[in-house]
Amino acid sequence: MPPIAKVEPITTARALRGPFDYLRPDGVRIGSVLVVPFGHRDVVGVVVGLAESSQVADDRLVAPRRVLDHDLPPDLVELACWMADEYCSTPARALALVSPPAGGRAKLTWWATAAAAEAGTDPRARKPTERQRALLAGLPRAAGSDLPALRRLEARGLVTLEQRATRRHVQHETVGARRAQPPLTPDQASVLADVEQALSESEPLPLLLHGVTGSGKTEIYLRAAASALERDRGVIILVPEIALTPQIVSRFVDRFGDTVAVLHSKLSAGERHDEWARLRSADARVCVGPRSAIFAPIERLGLIVLDEEHDSSYKHEGDPRYDARHVAARRAQQAGALLVAGSATPRPESVHALRRLRLPARVDGRPLPPVQVVDMREQHASLHPDTSHALVDAPKAIVLLNRRGWSNFVDCRSCGHAWMCPQCDVALVLHRAHGHLACHHCGHRERMPERCVKCGSMSVARHGAGTERLEHDL
Repeated sequence: MPPIAKVEPITTARALRGPFDYLRPDGVRIGSVLVVPFGHRDVVGVVVGLAESSQVADDRLVAPRRVLDHDLPPDLVELACWMADEYCSTPARALALVSPPAGGRAKLTWWATAAAAEAGTDPRARKPTERQRALLAGLPRAAGSDLPALRRLEARGLVTLEQRATRRHVQHETVGARRAQPPLTPDQASVLADVEQALSESEPLPLLLHGVTGSGKTEIYLRAAASALERDRGVIILVPEIALTPQIVSRFVDRFGDTVAVLHSKLSAGERHDEWARLRSADARVCVGPRSAIFAPIERLGLIVLDEEHDSSYKHEGDPRYDARHVAARRAQQAGALLVAGSATPRPESVHALRRLRLPARVDGRPLPPVQVVDMREQHASLHPDTSHALVDAPKAIVLLNRRGWSNFVDCRSCGHAWMCPQCDVALVLHRAHGHLACHHCGHRERMPERCVKCGSMSVARHGAGTERLEHDL
């Protein structure tokens, strides 16, 4: 057994160059989590490798303080090290992403059971009262508010008390009516056959499920997950936003029950801890969540689904700045799992790189709504006349415009000077109702100019349209 454990301390320092060598305690392996002396303090570290020897002198090698109860799957340790190199980060920051949720711990509950041996047989001993007999008749159970009374029975040898971990159940919102497993359309059956064929391969190539809205992509995910579970393989289902999690969780819980776990930031620390522990112990084999769920500690992973793979929220803005789609492809390759990326509007790079499966029609047979592209080059209003007429005729309508204010930017027609934010170096947006220009990044504001500050011209022009102008035109 290699006597040296190579440990990456979980710190935020970028200048750190690990891993560091420590004496290896019995039972420690790659993925074990240790508390190690590091400088003048103790820190948590993860074992990322084992070695037969060390460049550190024997008299300077020290042993870890203790070995923590939880550990990481070796494949997640390997994935974290790859992410550190791929995204120019540190192993410690990448390992923090795959580690158990911070701040959570098991919830312990006192549990009462009847004593193994008969007690109280001494005729001189007091007989249990009526309430105590009622407590004894209800065992085994959680002690709850009856803990003091049960302790008195424990002192008499009638009850055994012990602490047990109690799971905090995540309350899943029911979205839509529950429905039976629907029959597949011919297009769905053809796509599912290709997915199941890929699942049976040892090194499956990733697939792109290109299906129009309402074509039944989720049903393909459900049946593919069922096929993976039948092969004793785990499943990860990624959605782009937490807001989309309840509707897909509801579908998966209806189909697979308690084997579904959820990981996202809206859970409490305790709930995240319990869901992570269920996945680590294989009590749950299906994980649903946003991008961070790609780090779910599922062993024997067989299927990863990327729903709405075109969505930009799969990119993480922190350090490391990973793309969950890229990480999912790497993890699927490591585990020999199938990656299925689904979208009605896939990215061009996905269309180019992945084998595409098509669902061209809706499952109910209804046609897609018509789309008309209008030419705004000769229009001076914020809306095209055809758009205005359609809004007037429609009983209800939604207008999407991702610009606030009246105009996107203001400049001088004479010299070309544009009004920019002095802190952010971005164009200031005109808010005509308040008579000022504003930066939507830092909040800087200044009065709407009447003349150019550079050349003095009165030809100050406003360009683009925002929601304020659109409301005025409507």
